[in-house]
Amino acid sequence: MMLLIALIVLFVSLLFLIFDSLRTEQRRKKVALYIGGDAVRAPSRVNRFFVRFGKEHRHELEQKLIEAGYYNTEWAKFYFPAKLAVLVVVTGLVLLSDMTANNQLIIIIFTLIAVIVLPDTLLQMRRKMLIFKTSSQLPYLLDMMSVCVQTGMTIEAALVYLGKELAEFDSDLCYQIKRTSDSAKIHGLEKALNDLSDRIPTPPIRSFVLTIIQNLQYGTSVAQVLSDLAEDMRKVQILTVEEKVGKLSAKMSVPLILFIMFPIVILILAPGIMQMTLNI
Repeated sequence: MMLLIALIVLFVSLLFLIFDSLRTEQRRKKVALYIGGDAVRAPSRVNRFFVRFGKEHRHELEQKLIEAGYYNTEWAKFYFPAKLAVLVVVTGLVLLSDMTANNQLIIIIFTLIAVIVLPDTLLQMRRKMLIFKTSSQLPYLLDMMSVCVQTGMTIEAALVYLGKELAEFDSDLCYQIKRTSDSAKIHGLEKALNDLSDRIPTPPIRSFVLTIIQNLQYGTSVAQVLSDLAEDMRKVQILTVEEKVGKLSAKMSVPLILFIMFPIVILILAPGIMQMTLNI
Protein backbone atom coordinates (compact mmCIF):
# COMPACT_ATOMS: atom_id res chain seq x y z
CA MET A 1 0.00 0.00 0.00
CA MET A 2 2.79 2.42 0.88
CA LEU A 3 4.54 1.59 -2.40
CA LEU A 4 1.39 2.42 -4.35
CA ILE A 5 1.06 5.75 -2.54
CA ALA A 6 4.72 6.52 -3.27
CA LEU A 7 4.23 5.75 -6.97
CA ILE A 8 1.15 7.98 -7.14
CA VAL A 9 3.04 10.81 -5.44
CA LEU A 10 5.94 10.36 -7.88
CA PHE A 11 3.61 10.44 -10.89
CA VAL A 12 1.80 13.55 -9.64
CA SER A 13 5.15 15.23 -8.99
CA LEU A 14 6.29 14.54 -12.54
CA LEU A 15 3.06 15.97 -13.93
CA PHE A 16 3.48 19.07 -11.77
CA LEU A 17 7.06 19.55 -12.96
CA ILE A 18 6.00 19.27 -16.60
CA PHE A 19 3.11 21.69 -16.12
CA ASP A 20 5.31 24.16 -14.24
CA SER A 21 7.97 24.03 -16.95
CA LEU A 22 5.43 24.64 -19.72
CA ARG A 23 3.84 27.52 -17.81
CA THR A 24 7.25 29.12 -17.25
CA GLU A 25 8.05 28.74 -20.94
CA GLN A 26 4.80 30.43 -21.94
CA ARG A 27 5.49 33.32 -19.57
CA ARG A 28 8.99 33.72 -20.98
CA LYS A 29 7.63 33.90 -24.53
CA LYS A 30 5.08 36.54 -23.53
CA VAL A 31 7.77 38.62 -21.81
CA ALA A 32 10.03 38.30 -24.86
CA LEU A 33 7.14 39.39 -27.10
CA TYR A 34 6.47 42.48 -25.00
CA ILE A 35 10.16 43.37 -24.85
CA GLY A 36 10.46 43.08 -28.59
CA GLY A 37 13.03 40.34 -28.92
CA ASP A 38 14.09 36.93 -27.73
CA ALA A 39 15.11 37.12 -24.10
CA VAL A 40 18.27 35.19 -23.36
CA ARG A 41 17.80 33.10 -20.27
CA ALA A 42 19.56 30.35 -18.40
CA PRO A 43 17.68 27.05 -18.27
CA SER A 44 15.65 26.54 -15.12
CA ARG A 45 16.29 23.73 -12.67
CA VAL A 46 13.30 21.81 -14.01
CA ASN A 47 14.57 22.13 -17.58
CA ARG A 48 18.06 21.06 -16.54
CA PHE A 49 16.54 18.04 -14.79
CA PHE A 50 14.67 16.91 -17.91
CA VAL A 51 17.47 17.76 -20.34
CA ARG A 52 19.73 15.17 -18.72
CA PHE A 53 17.45 12.38 -19.98
CA GLY A 54 18.33 11.37 -23.54
CA LYS A 55 20.58 14.37 -24.11
CA GLU A 56 22.73 12.45 -26.60
CA HIS A 57 19.73 11.78 -28.87
CA ARG A 58 17.99 15.13 -28.39
CA HIS A 59 18.57 16.45 -31.93
CA GLU A 60 17.45 13.19 -33.51
CA LEU A 61 14.33 13.11 -31.35
CA GLU A 62 13.47 16.73 -32.18
CA GLN A 63 13.81 15.88 -35.87
CA LYS A 64 11.47 12.90 -35.44
CA LEU A 65 8.87 15.06 -33.71
CA ILE A 66 9.06 17.69 -36.45
CA GLU A 67 8.72 15.05 -39.16
CA ALA A 68 5.67 13.66 -37.33
CA GLY A 69 4.02 17.09 -37.25
CA TYR A 70 4.85 18.13 -33.67
CA TYR A 71 6.68 21.38 -34.33
CA ASN A 72 7.13 22.41 -30.69
CA THR A 73 10.54 20.88 -29.94
CA GLU A 74 10.14 21.66 -26.22
CA TRP A 75 8.25 18.37 -25.91
CA ALA A 76 11.42 16.45 -26.77
CA LYS A 77 12.86 16.86 -23.28
CA PHE A 78 9.77 15.18 -21.76
CA TYR A 79 9.94 12.16 -24.10
CA PHE A 80 12.31 9.92 -22.14
CA PRO A 81 11.07 10.97 -18.66
CA ALA A 82 7.50 10.16 -19.76
CA LYS A 83 8.61 6.70 -20.91
CA LEU A 84 10.33 6.12 -17.59
CA ALA A 85 7.31 7.33 -15.61
CA VAL A 86 4.94 5.00 -17.49
CA LEU A 87 7.28 2.05 -16.94
CA VAL A 88 7.62 2.79 -13.21
CA VAL A 89 3.87 3.23 -12.66
CA VAL A 90 2.90 0.08 -14.56
CA THR A 91 5.62 -1.95 -12.85
CA GLY A 92 4.49 -0.76 -9.42
CA LEU A 93 0.84 -1.58 -10.12
CA VAL A 94 1.78 -5.04 -11.39
CA LEU A 95 3.95 -5.78 -8.36
CA LEU A 96 1.16 -4.73 -6.01
CA SER A 97 -1.39 -6.97 -7.73
CA ASP A 98 -2.28 -10.53 -6.73
CA MET A 99 -0.94 -12.12 -9.92
CA THR A 100 1.62 -14.87 -9.90
CA ALA A 101 5.30 -14.06 -10.31
CA ASN A 102 5.39 -15.47 -13.85
CA ASN A 103 2.45 -13.33 -14.98
CA GLN A 104 3.98 -10.27 -13.34
CA LEU A 105 7.27 -10.88 -15.14
CA ILE A 106 5.51 -11.34 -18.49
CA ILE A 107 3.50 -8.13 -18.10
CA ILE A 108 6.58 -6.14 -17.05
CA ILE A 109 8.55 -7.45 -20.04
CA PHE A 110 5.72 -6.60 -22.45
CA THR A 111 5.40 -3.15 -20.87
CA LEU A 112 9.13 -2.57 -21.29
CA ILE A 113 8.97 -3.59 -24.95
CA ALA A 114 5.90 -1.39 -25.53
CA VAL A 115 7.52 1.62 -23.85
CA ILE A 116 10.62 1.24 -26.00
CA VAL A 117 9.02 0.39 -29.35
CA LEU A 118 5.48 1.80 -29.41
CA PRO A 119 6.16 5.59 -29.24
CA ASP A 120 8.76 5.46 -32.03
CA THR A 121 6.45 3.29 -34.12
CA LEU A 122 3.59 5.74 -33.69
CA LEU A 123 5.85 8.64 -34.65
CA GLN A 124 6.97 6.77 -37.76
CA MET A 125 3.36 5.98 -38.74
CA ARG A 126 2.34 9.60 -38.27
CA ARG A 127 5.33 10.71 -40.35
CA LYS A 128 4.22 8.50 -43.25
CA MET A 129 0.64 9.78 -42.98
CA LEU A 130 1.89 13.37 -42.88
CA ILE A 131 4.07 12.85 -45.97
CA PHE A 132 1.11 11.39 -47.86
CA LYS A 133 -1.24 14.21 -46.77
CA THR A 134 1.23 16.96 -47.61
CA SER A 135 2.00 15.43 -50.98
CA SER A 136 -1.71 15.12 -51.82
CA GLN A 137 -2.21 18.85 -51.12
CA LEU A 138 0.57 19.84 -53.52
CA PRO A 139 -1.69 20.57 -56.56
CA TYR A 140 -3.42 23.38 -54.64
CA LEU A 141 -0.03 24.86 -53.81
CA LEU A 142 1.04 24.70 -57.46
CA ASP A 143 -2.12 26.48 -58.62
CA MET A 144 -1.65 29.27 -56.09
CA MET A 145 2.04 29.56 -56.92
CA SER A 146 1.19 29.76 -60.63
CA VAL A 147 -1.20 32.64 -59.92
CA CYS A 148 1.47 34.41 -57.84
CA VAL A 149 4.06 34.05 -60.61
CA GLN A 150 1.59 35.34 -63.21
CA THR A 151 1.02 38.48 -61.11
CA GLY A 152 4.74 39.26 -61.30
CA MET A 153 6.12 37.65 -58.14
CA THR A 154 9.38 35.78 -58.17
CA ILE A 155 9.47 32.18 -56.98
CA GLU A 156 11.11 33.23 -53.71
CA ALA A 157 8.48 35.92 -53.10
CA ALA A 158 5.70 33.45 -53.93
CA LEU A 159 7.07 30.98 -51.37
CA VAL A 160 7.23 33.70 -48.70
CA TYR A 161 3.66 34.80 -49.45
CA LEU A 162 2.23 31.28 -49.53
CA GLY A 163 4.11 30.38 -46.35
CA LYS A 164 1.93 32.94 -44.57
CA GLU A 165 -1.37 32.46 -46.40
CA LEU A 166 -1.53 28.66 -46.25
CA ALA A 167 -1.70 28.51 -42.44
CA GLU A 168 -5.49 28.15 -42.35
CA PHE A 169 -5.61 25.81 -45.35
CA ASP A 170 -3.01 23.25 -44.22
CA SER A 171 -0.68 23.99 -41.32
CA ASP A 172 1.68 21.13 -42.20
CA LEU A 173 2.10 22.23 -45.81
CA CYS A 174 2.47 25.81 -44.59
CA TYR A 175 5.29 24.74 -42.26
CA GLN A 176 7.16 22.98 -45.08
CA ILE A 177 6.81 25.97 -47.42
CA LYS A 178 7.86 28.43 -44.71
CA ARG A 179 10.84 26.26 -43.81
CA THR A 180 11.83 26.09 -47.48
CA SER A 181 11.47 29.86 -47.82
CA ASP A 182 13.60 30.52 -44.73
CA SER A 183 16.24 28.07 -45.91
CA ALA A 184 16.31 29.70 -49.36
CA LYS A 185 17.27 33.02 -47.79
CA ILE A 186 20.35 31.42 -46.23
CA HIS A 187 21.47 28.58 -48.52
CA GLY A 188 19.83 29.50 -51.80
CA LEU A 189 16.63 28.31 -53.42
CA GLU A 190 18.07 25.24 -55.13
CA LYS A 191 19.53 23.86 -51.89
CA ALA A 192 16.28 24.60 -50.03
CA LEU A 193 14.22 22.77 -52.66
CA ASN A 194 16.53 19.75 -52.53
CA ASP A 195 16.10 19.68 -48.75
CA LEU A 196 12.32 19.77 -49.24
CA SER A 197 12.60 16.78 -51.57
CA ASP A 198 14.59 14.94 -48.89
CA ARG A 199 12.03 15.70 -46.17
CA ILE A 200 9.08 14.62 -48.34
CA PRO A 201 10.44 11.91 -50.67
CA THR A 202 7.43 11.46 -52.97
CA PRO A 203 7.21 11.63 -56.80
CA PRO A 204 4.96 14.76 -56.83
CA ILE A 205 7.41 16.69 -54.64
CA ARG A 206 10.34 15.57 -56.80
CA SER A 207 8.52 16.70 -59.95
CA PHE A 208 7.81 20.07 -58.36
CA VAL A 209 11.42 20.50 -57.24
CA LEU A 210 12.85 19.51 -60.64
CA THR A 211 10.47 21.93 -62.38
CA ILE A 212 11.56 24.88 -60.23
CA ILE A 213 15.26 23.98 -60.52
CA GLN A 214 14.92 23.74 -64.30
CA ASN A 215 13.38 27.20 -64.31
CA LEU A 216 16.29 28.53 -62.25
CA GLN A 217 18.90 26.99 -64.54
CA TYR A 218 17.40 27.71 -67.98
CA GLY A 219 15.10 30.65 -67.30
CA THR A 220 12.02 29.00 -68.80
CA SER A 221 8.49 30.18 -68.06
CA VAL A 222 7.21 28.42 -64.98
CA ALA A 223 3.63 29.68 -64.54
CA GLN A 224 1.99 27.49 -67.19
CA VAL A 225 4.25 24.57 -66.31
CA LEU A 226 3.07 24.68 -62.69
CA SER A 227 -0.58 24.68 -63.78
CA ASP A 228 -0.01 21.72 -66.10
CA LEU A 229 1.90 19.88 -63.37
CA ALA A 230 -0.96 20.45 -60.90
CA GLU A 231 -3.45 19.09 -63.44
CA ASP A 232 -1.29 16.01 -64.04
CA MET A 233 -1.05 15.38 -60.30
CA ARG A 234 -4.82 15.54 -59.94
CA LYS A 235 -5.21 13.03 -62.76
CA VAL A 236 -2.73 10.72 -61.05
CA GLN A 237 -4.68 11.01 -57.77
CA ILE A 238 -7.93 10.13 -59.57
CA LEU A 239 -6.29 7.14 -61.26
CA THR A 240 -4.95 5.99 -57.88
CA VAL A 241 -8.44 6.14 -56.36
CA GLU A 242 -9.88 4.24 -59.33
CA GLU A 243 -7.18 1.59 -58.95
CA LYS A 244 -8.02 1.14 -55.26
CA VAL A 245 -11.72 0.84 -56.10
CA GLY A 246 -10.91 -1.77 -58.76
CA LYS A 247 -8.90 -3.83 -56.27
CA LEU A 248 -11.66 -3.66 -53.68
CA SER A 249 -13.77 -6.38 -55.30
CA ALA A 250 -10.87 -8.83 -55.26
CA LYS A 251 -10.10 -8.02 -51.62
CA MET A 252 -13.75 -8.49 -50.63
CA SER A 253 -13.85 -12.01 -52.07
CA VAL A 254 -11.85 -13.47 -49.15
CA PRO A 255 -14.19 -12.32 -46.34
CA LEU A 256 -17.21 -13.20 -48.50
CA ILE A 257 -15.96 -16.77 -48.85
CA LEU A 258 -15.05 -17.09 -45.17
CA PHE A 259 -18.11 -15.47 -43.59
CA ILE A 260 -20.89 -16.11 -46.13
CA MET A 261 -20.09 -19.12 -48.30
CA PHE A 262 -19.01 -21.46 -45.50
CA PRO A 263 -21.99 -20.62 -43.22
CA ILE A 264 -24.39 -21.19 -46.14
CA VAL A 265 -22.82 -24.58 -46.84
CA ILE A 266 -23.12 -25.47 -43.15
CA LEU A 267 -26.76 -24.35 -43.04
CA ILE A 268 -27.56 -26.48 -46.08
CA LEU A 269 -25.74 -29.61 -44.95
CA ALA A 270 -26.39 -29.44 -41.21
CA PRO A 271 -30.07 -30.60 -41.25
CA GLY A 272 -29.27 -33.62 -43.42
CA ILE A 273 -26.27 -34.59 -41.31
CA MET A 274 -28.27 -34.23 -38.08
CA GLN A 275 -31.11 -36.34 -39.50
CA MET A 276 -28.68 -39.05 -40.60
CA THR A 277 -27.11 -39.01 -37.14
CA LEU A 278 -30.48 -39.35 -35.41
CA ASN A 279 -31.52 -42.21 -37.68
CA ILE A 280 -28.31 -44.04 -36.93
